[in-house]
Amino acid sequence: MQRSTLPVAVAMCLATSFACAAPTLEEVIVTAEKREESLQDVPISIAAFSEDTLEKMGVSDIKGLASKVPNLVVNEFTGSSTTVRLFIRGVGQNDVQVTQDPSVALYMDGVYIGSSVGTAFETADIQRIEVLRGPQGTLYGRNATGGAINLITNKADPEELYFRQRLTVGSFDLFRSRSILNLPLGESMALKVGYSRSERDGFVDNQGAGKDFGMQDRSNITADFHWDAGDATTLDYKFEKSTIEDTARLSQILRYDATAPLTALIRFANPALNDRGQPVDTGSDRKARATSFDTQQRGDVEIDAHTLNIGWDINETLTFRSITGYRDVDAFTQNSQSPTTSLGGVFSVTDGRPDTRFEQFTQEFQLLATTDTVTWVGGLFYYEDESEEENLGDTSGTEALPPGVLQDLTTTENTSIALYSQGTWSPPRLEDWHFTLGLRYSDDNRKAFRDNNRVSFGLGGSPTPIPAFMANYDQDFDEFNPSFTVEYDLNEFSNVYAKVVTAYKSGGTSQRSTSTENFQAGFDPEDLISYELGYKGDLMGGRMRFNAALFYMEFEGYQQSVQTGRNAGERDFVNIDDAEISGLEFDLTLALTDALTGTLSYGYLDTSFGPDSISYLQIDAGSPTGFSTVTEPLTDDLALAPEHTITASLDYRKPLHFGVLDANINAQYQDESLGGVQVPTGQLNDRTLLAATLGVSDIELGEDYGTLRISLWGNNLLDEEYHVGNIRQPTFDDFGFVGGLATFGDPRTYGVTMEYSFR
Repeated sequence: MQRSTLPVAVAMCLATSFACAAPTLEEVIVTAEKREESLQDVPISIAAFSEDTLEKMGVSDIKGLASKVPNLVVNEFTGSSTTVRLFIRGVGQNDVQVTQDPSVALYMDGVYIGSSVGTAFETADIQRIEVLRGPQGTLYGRNATGGAINLITNKADPEELYFRQRLTVGSFDLFRSRSILNLPLGESMALKVGYSRSERDGFVDNQGAGKDFGMQDRSNITADFHWDAGDATTLDYKFEKSTIEDTARLSQILRYDATAPLTALIRFANPALNDRGQPVDTGSDRKARATSFDTQQRGDVEIDAHTLNIGWDINETLTFRSITGYRDVDAFTQNSQSPTTSLGGVFSVTDGRPDTRFEQFTQEFQLLATTDTVTWVGGLFYYEDESEEENLGDTSGTEALPPGVLQDLTTTENTSIALYSQGTWSPPRLEDWHFTLGLRYSDDNRKAFRDNNRVSFGLGGSPTPIPAFMANYDQDFDEFNPSFTVEYDLNEFSNVYAKVVTAYKSGGTSQRSTSTENFQAGFDPEDLISYELGYKGDLMGGRMRFNAALFYMEFEGYQQSVQTGRNAGERDFVNIDDAEISGLEFDLTLALTDALTGTLSYGYLDTSFGPDSISYLQIDAGSPTGFSTVTEPLTDDLALAPEHTITASLDYRKPLHFGVLDANINAQYQDESLGGVQVPTGQLNDRTLLAATLGVSDIELGEDYGTLRISLWGNNLLDEEYHVGNIRQPTFDDFGFVGGLATFGDPRTYGVTMEYSFR
């Protein structure tokens, strides 16, 4: 199934508009189906970004993709700057817990990353990022109902000695340094070491105790070893150590109603008062300063990771691969919410201090075959993890719990094993047709234990113990997921495809459950079936690339985290009978001139639930016993699924007598979306983000002295005020908190980057 997509000479030039010698777009190589292929040959909706493109767009970590890919939502888990939530086509994990997997699979150099905690890491030498939109149940498994994101780093290279040093300074006293040294060790081996360091002041000044909100302090060390062990065997080992000591972003109440029944119980710090002496919303000033009622602490996240990839070309047809990964995460974070208010003796939502330890091991064996008519990959995947999370009370002693009191403890043990196979047949007599069948069998075991030793403070400040419990959860799940795809080559340059894909996400339990019964019962698996029609084409003599997909997805047992307690932190996962998602996306790239290239991408989502409401156990603050069964209505749309997303960019590149001029301007519009599925819920506002870079590269410093690159950059140039998270706590309406609890995205930032390269 090899099809040329970008020929040097093409017969499809539009003679009326363009000459055949016009520039063509570069071929993009991806590994979405476990082998290197042209993006245009893979029947998946993919957005792929090279290192150079990421630099031009101002993307330094995975969160930066949020404004670059339609139908992709990337945001922080509320109150934790180092924990990332991923949503693709409206499918994702709205609550991050050690007892549940993400719905979008994240891979680094072929190794699955099983925990969302600590995924805001940076790395020194990214080669490419691939965003696979739509369920990937066959090749990526039970944790890819929304899609998958592949992070691919550069390998050590035995053929070249090179050194790169990049320095960035910018607003909020940003300093970022990235160093890479590739050292050949003979003709067959090489060692590459990389180091990155990033520091930035907080976006919001804390006028109370401790650090400012939104500070950044990160470092990353990598060591890559490559060995060509023979004509047919390669070995790549990578060690990575990351440290993240960020502080939490500012999360606070958007709107305050001074006429609510229980507002007298609230104390405000540095309040703005109206003419009646009542506190009022201070508007955008909240982005600049706030007063914390507890001590704001730095997080302390340490990540150690080891990856071993072995490849063996058995013969011209067969290739064997072994991918081994180990990852250890030790993470202390501070969740700071509504820091501009204190609830006094009512109960506290201002602070949580989870201390998470997560350890995982993965082993994957792959066998790939390639003939004139068949391409096939089969694999065996094994995964295990162990975790422990303590949620400590407020250590300053000013809030509801005494210093150091253990709020709760959760431990987990999970194992997963899967067999998969996917083959594509291109019949000789139907040379324009390609048929792909995929199969995967998964077997999962999930164990969890919770010691819920908690104290709540009721109205008036008297301690009201929530019944403590110790409970165990132990369940097995298995699933068979097939997929089928038909492709047809319209001509040498374009093709269409139709596919049916199934995927599943295993059941589990909730570490935030306040009920023994709910914790032990847990929730059932989630099943998804997706239908997709797609088109991929290189047109106008290779000057234009247009890819589009139309899809419909249907869930059975849709999993969702819902509030089942006094505040938004007391939650259970439930299965909502049905959910439906339909939509489309397209990506258009056009070489306008030799120097100017434009891109335009669009995503549309239409989401809905089947039933009008669900019933579940909820703690009711007005009940004498504290417990009652209620019926909660659902929203009309799914959470974090904006209806419209548009991205556009222009790239300009022109040789100069002393280097190459590079310029990029890019913009994204993202529609408003919901923060949850319960009525009422918080709402993320719509946003328009504008970014730009201007630089000169390939500046020769003299023979054998290397080259220099200098660029100016700016992000969110319009200084848009937008949300990256917004939750609504219905039980707080009587206190006047009626606008949701929102976390804001980055304000306007700008700076200069200088990079020196020696080869």
